[in-house]
This record gives sequence, C-alpha cells and structure tokens, in this order.
Amino acid sequence: MKEIVLTGDFREIGRQYGRACRGSIKVFTKVVQVMRALAERPGADFFTPKYRNLPLVLPRFFTNRKRYRAEARRYLEILSEHYPESLEMLAGMAQGARVDFDDLLFLNAAAEASLHCTAIAATGTESATGTPILAMNADEAKGVERFEVVLDVRPLMGYRYQVCAMKGVLYFNFGMNEKGLAMAGTFLFVNSDEDALARVPMLIYFSLLNRCATVDEATKAIRSLPRTDVGLVLYLADGERFVRVEQNAMDREIEIVEDGLRWNANFPNSDTMAPLGMLDAMNDVNSLFARNRIQRLTHFSESFRGSFDGDAMHTILSDHGIDIDGSHMRSMCMHPKHAGGKQTCAAMIADPAGRTMRIYTENPCENDMVAYDLGTLNGPIVEDPARLDASEGRASRRPR
Repeated sequence: MKEIVLTGDFREIGRQYGRACRGSIKVFTKVVQVMRALAERPGADFFTPKYRNLPLVLPRFFTNRKRYRAEARRYLEILSEHYPESLEMLAGMAQGARVDFDDLLFLNAAAEASLHCTAIAATGTESATGTPILAMNADEAKGVERFEVVLDVRPLMGYRYQVCAMKGVLYFNFGMNEKGLAMAGTFLFVNSDEDALARVPMLIYFSLLNRCATVDEATKAIRSLPRTDVGLVLYLADGERFVRVEQNAMDREIEIVEDGLRWNANFPNSDTMAPLGMLDAMNDVNSLFARNRIQRLTHFSESFRGSFDGDAMHTILSDHGIDIDGSHMRSMCMHPKHAGGKQTCAAMIADPAGRTMRIYTENPCENDMVAYDLGTLNGPIVEDPARLDASEGRASRRPR
C-alpha cells in the first residue's frame, strides 16, 4: 500500500495529497460518479449497482456530472461551520491533482460509503492487557484496493495522525493520532431520511484525530456535531477506554465503555439504534455477508472472552467462516472469488496504550503487516511528495 507524508498548513497538505495521488484521484472521482448513476437506476442502489446498465449511464456522464457538482455545493455551508479545514484541504487537492473542486467535494461529502466493514473493540476484563484494543477490516468491491493509501498527516495546527483512506478522500477507514487516540468508522444499514436535500456528511466527524487527544475530548466534540443522515458507527479508543457511536438523522447512541466488548458488522447493535436496522429487510449479498459476520463475531466473543489481544484480533480479521453454518469464505476476511466480488482491502489492529497500530494491505490472512509507532513518531515517509506524479511510484521508507 502506498504511504505518503503530508506536511504544512491544510491547503498545502491537500496540495501535496493531490499531487502525490493525481492519477488515481482523476480516475476515482469519475468512478464514483458512474457508480452513483448506476445506483439511481430502478432496482439498484450504491451497494448493489447493476453493471449491465453501464451502456445507459455512460452517455449521460457529463449531464450527471453537472448535477452532482451542483449537489455537492450544498455541503459548503455545513462543512464551513463544522470542518473548515476540510475545505482548505480539498481546495489544495484540486490544485495538486488538477481536478475540479466540486468533483472532490462530491466524492467526499455526497457519495460517502464504506461497505461490509467489521469493527471490534475490547477493554477491561475482556482485554488481555486490561487496556483497549481496536480492530477493523475495510471491505470494498474488487478493484477498490488499488485506491487505498496510508496518509501520515503532520499539520501545523492540531495533532499529527496516520490513517488509511481511499485516494482523494479525507474521511478514512481507520487511524491513530500522536496521542494514541485510535478511530475506526463504517457505514450502518439503517433507515434514513431519503427526503433530505443536503445530508449532514460523515466527513465532519473525521476531524476528531486532528483535534482530540482523548476519548473524553472526542465524545464532547461528537455531542456538539449534528447527526449524519447516513447511518454511521464510530469507535474511538485511548489508553483507558473506548466510545462507540451509532447514529443517523433520527437518533444517536453514545456509549463509553471502560470494561467490555463491542462490535459491528454494518448493522446497529445499541438499544437505541437496533430498531432502525435493515437486516431483515435486505435479501441481497449485503445482508448475507452481514449475517455471517454477526454469527462469527458472536462465536469469537465467547471463544476469546477475557483474552482479546493483537493475536486474537488477527484471528478474527482473518476468519473465513466454517462449512457447518454456510459462512465458509463468506465471513470477515473477504476474497472476491467467494464473496460476490467483495474484497478486504485493508485491516488494522490498534493498541492505543502503546500508541501503535498494525496495518495490513488487503487480506490479513495472507499479507504481512506494517507496524506504526505513533509514540516515537516513526513511520514510512516520502522524501519529496512533489516527486510522486501521475505515475505514482512507491513511497520510500526510512530505516527504523
């Protein structure tokens, strides 16, 4: 997975990001607009597009793009109020990648989605060390893995943070900041307000690693932000506790956990949000794999009770299910041949007390991890982001 360092003020960070990932950003902004157009066809949605409709969608690409750019501009006011730094970064990224600002705004604020992801956290008597441990698999459609990137963001204001994101996107799958605050977030399949003209984008929540040092600070910040219309679950963990936030436009539940285990597989588990879940209403591949992952997570919650550590989390993230319940090769670790074209694109295991995290490129069952130590500020770097042009060569590594 490509790894880059971004430094300076927020506009300069965006400019370096855009320049380093220019080729992929140009492609990804177009891909997402086509996916959105496919989702608008009868009988489809963003998560189950019908690719046979491509001949109907492609001739209208420029007409749709004009409409999507206008839609994206509706988000300027709310982002300016709650996350103005994101607009600076997007403006810089548009310059660096040589793409239209509104296309990037649409990608970041109007077309957000993280599919089939699994997040799990344990602390207290459930953790082998007694301190929090947080893990996540990020699962997307086959091919999306080439857009994944590790960003080491070193802004002039706020905390340094390292995250795994898709190129051109400011919200991320997971990450940690220099204070050891770790974060993972994913989409929830819940009923939402389909009539909202301009949703509250989940992007406003991804300022937390830059602004907050502890779970208490992050929780206070979350309470001050408006709820997203799109279903969202967030986990944030420091060295003492973690918080799980499940929400959409209708409601929100914030639970601070000092002793226990929590997990999500794209469906809500909290008392407040569970009634809004759409598991029983979905009969497609999304609910099938979610049911399998829920079964397997229930199993692991018992088998690893009181002993969750990095090895236990790696076992869970690498799980392929079992034959007896029909989950074989349709569980946490997704391979496209067996999972309807879905693939685990990246995985993370974070130890906030040690300020370390492991990141796996694609399937954790068969790929090595890269360890990041936020406590000593070590990590892969790019010697000069300007040297990474559209060809997007591999980032160099500083010997540890």
